Amino acid sequence: MKKAISVVILFVSLTLQAQFVRAETEKCFLGESRPIFAEGEKYYRTELFFGRSIPGGGLVSDEQWSQFLVEIVTPRFPDGFTILSGSGQYRDKSGKIISEPSKVLVFLYSRKALKESRAKIEEIRSAYVKKFDQESVLRVDFKSSVEVSF
Repeated sequence: MKKAISVVILFVSLTLQAQFVRAETEKCFLGESRPIFAEGEKYYRTELFFGRSIPGGGLVSDEQWSQFLVEIVTPRFPDGFTILSGSGQYRDKSGKIISEPSKVLVFLYSRKALKESRAKIEEIRSAYVKKFDQESVLRVDFKSSVEVSF
């Protein structure tokens, strides 16, 4: 009997909490209340995926990668970017599966800098392909803006 009463009390409590959360959420959407989170700025995001294998053998060394960042990437995005390390796999032109270490650069830029930033990103991509004899550098442009708070 005590267990049944406890279950009923728990059910009623959760139902009331859910109704309160729903009401507060509706107020936020209707503009009747401030949102719980601080509104950030809208930015666009592009990611570039760099394979580090060099056709014919070898890898882009850490020193070569650092030099590429200093000479090519940083001058175009001096305010910053994110570097992620990983490993990837793709099928080359001949059909062979290639596994290799990789780097991913993540860029965030404002709407007013969208056209200029995307052109700079393409310059970075082209420079890497040329410098390290790559087939390509994968580029992912997020079509919707993301909200960013600093």
